[in-house]
Amino acid sequence: MIYWFTGQPSSGKTTLATLLVDYLEKSNKKVKHIDGDGLRELTQNFDYTEEGRRKNITKAQDIALEFQLKGFEIVVSVVAPYLDLRENLKVKTSVLEFYTHTDEKRRKDLYKVLDYQKPISDFIDLDTSKSIDECFAIIKNEIRIKNQYSMFIGRYQPLHKGHKWLFNERLKEGKNILICVRDMIVDEKNPFSAKQVQKNIEQEYANLVTVGKVKVMIIPDIESINYGRGVGYQITEHKPPENIKQISATKIRAKNK
Repeated sequence: MIYWFTGQPSSGKTTLATLLVDYLEKSNKKVKHIDGDGLRELTQNFDYTEEGRRKNITKAQDIALEFQLKGFEIVVSVVAPYLDLRENLKVKTSVLEFYTHTDEKRRKDLYKVLDYQKPISDFIDLDTSKSIDECFAIIKNEIRIKNQYSMFIGRYQPLHKGHKWLFNERLKEGKNILICVRDMIVDEKNPFSAKQVQKNIEQEYANLVTVGKVKVMIIPDIESINYGRGVGYQITEHKPPENIKQISATKIRAKNK
């Protein structure tokens, strides 16, 4: 996950980002923090024109994506005034964007970016006129929600359009999904091992697996799903259209013999 703090100078980006880095590290996460001032020192880019800023933001994104592929949680705190660059990153990977702002007079007000473009969708609004504790409580809650998964359990022998329809019902809502593959004994009804099924699904959703939107795990075979009372999650039924409902893995296996 990339946690991206954007906003004018002195709006609280680095303060909150530093708290988040500490919070994630205490949760045993591998974390990299990319901060605006440190990035300019690293790249020796002190060009504050639009061209210079775009180069700086693009460099921050490239570094973030590289470390994300290595399994790090990335926290970025840069002004990043241009909406198109921030939105393009959301297309490539999972981003939780925090927009920090305040009406209070602060020491860096003279450095405000005149062409700053506020986010318009898929972001968390942080009015830093509130206390740091209040703002950070919002951040922690949003992270909890963003890191939750919708679970699916099945044999997927083989993965077919019906399964994909079901997964996409949650993905198109912006949810993460956890696909649990039942560890079945290989036989006529289950021609693939659980590891083969896992590999097939991960290949199908390779890009989403890379950024953590899709996770696939093998679980022991189950005879039932049980719960006592509501403990913070829902049980959701998705009713497929008739053309999806009629898809049969048995018929697909027979056709592929």
